[in-house]
Amino acid sequence: MKIAFVNQPFDTIIPPNQNSVGACTYWVARPFAKSAVVLVYGIKDTNPDPAFLAARYGIDFRLFPATRKDRLLFSARKKYGKIFRPGSQISTSKWTFPDYGRQVALDLANENCDVIHLQHCSQYLPIIREHNPRAKIVLHLHSEWFSQSNPVALTGRIEQADLLTSVGNHITEKTKRTFPLLADRFETTYNGIDPQEFLREKDYASLRERRIKRILYSGAVSPHKGLHVLLDAFVLVAHKYPDVVLDIVGPIGSYPLEENFDLRDDRALIAQITPFYKTSLWSLLKSRLFPGAARKDTYLRYLEGRLPADVAEKVSFRGFISRAELVESYYESDIFAFAPIWDEGFGLPPLEAMAAGTPIVTSRSGTVPETVINGTTGLVVEKNNVEELAQALLLLLEDDERREAMGRAGRRRVMRHFTWDAIAEGMRKRYETLVRAGDEVA
Repeated sequence: MKIAFVNQPFDTIIPPNQNSVGACTYWVARPFAKSAVVLVYGIKDTNPDPAFLAARYGIDFRLFPATRKDRLLFSARKKYGKIFRPGSQISTSKWTFPDYGRQVALDLANENCDVIHLQHCSQYLPIIREHNPRAKIVLHLHSEWFSQSNPVALTGRIEQADLLTSVGNHITEKTKRTFPLLADRFETTYNGIDPQEFLREKDYASLRERRIKRILYSGAVSPHKGLHVLLDAFVLVAHKYPDVVLDIVGPIGSYPLEENFDLRDDRALIAQITPFYKTSLWSLLKSRLFPGAARKDTYLRYLEGRLPADVAEKVSFRGFISRAELVESYYESDIFAFAPIWDEGFGLPPLEAMAAGTPIVTSRSGTVPETVINGTTGLVVEKNNVEELAQALLLLLEDDERREAMGRAGRRRVMRHFTWDAIAEGMRKRYETLVRAGDEVA
């Protein structure tokens, strides 16, 4: 079997600094390459040299440099979006790196692949189908499509795919409701973890003896992740349970509003969070004229200013850290807190924390309740609810036995159901079914 994975142009596929979509490609491509020919497409600009990995695992990485036209279009769209708030999603726009899609389609035309697996980038599906009429095409959604995207265009793209899979039942079922006539093409394929990163058991005995308890968050420091809600809850927690600290780990920078929320349906929430995103024409110009100047209107500055002095010293914004440091942080934490206010596509950090044996406190967001079992591997509270989040954190902080029981249950669940090898095996069987069906028709 010959399989091609087509990534979004802004995905980083090569470790150690992958985004979640790039990691999905990398970790399923490796086991596939043991028994199939595997091609991986991406943008050279966002990925380091893959030569070592190509030689080690037998994966054919095909990374194209971004064209000047693609870079200009993407840059203009991002700047325009900061000021005028366009409705359409960058991830579904036909103007997002069109030259890249064309290069991939033409290169694939010479490869005669059995399966072409597109990671979320539906805009490239028509041209890839045009040049690869016999291939089975899988479109893999990593987050929701919102009503601000063109439904007619999306319908036309789905019609050309043989299978549409998403990272959670939440997305799958919503997409079925949106496109009922094509619902028989939709199913779910979860993300996973590399069990080799989480071989050791958590040392619960040492954690019990430690006076200061540690709460960890990892992920983007962006408004849709609800860090303002988490900090408000932590203030309540710290006043009742002083022997606690909060570590916030992850890249700093706001994701586009239109990529995280339905601009037509979530009006009350949009009104609440819009101030976090506002960028004036003057501040944008100033950042161009003085690129080294600190921006005082960023989400991070807002978060830091939100903390009272007696709690601020208990909160650490650690920014981006190495993969090894992140894994160690999962093991050293007593609780993992995750409070997104959008509908999370999958939510890989809670899964990784569970793999390290850490109990979870999370909001009921998108796919997360499908991986975190409320009352068993963690506690699930309503989104954007400071009091419920604080109560759940306090409940686990004050109960060593419950924390340990939930941590052990979470680790068992992840190792049984959410490893990349198991997920890749399920995908391989699905591909074989698609290819066999095509051969029977032919």
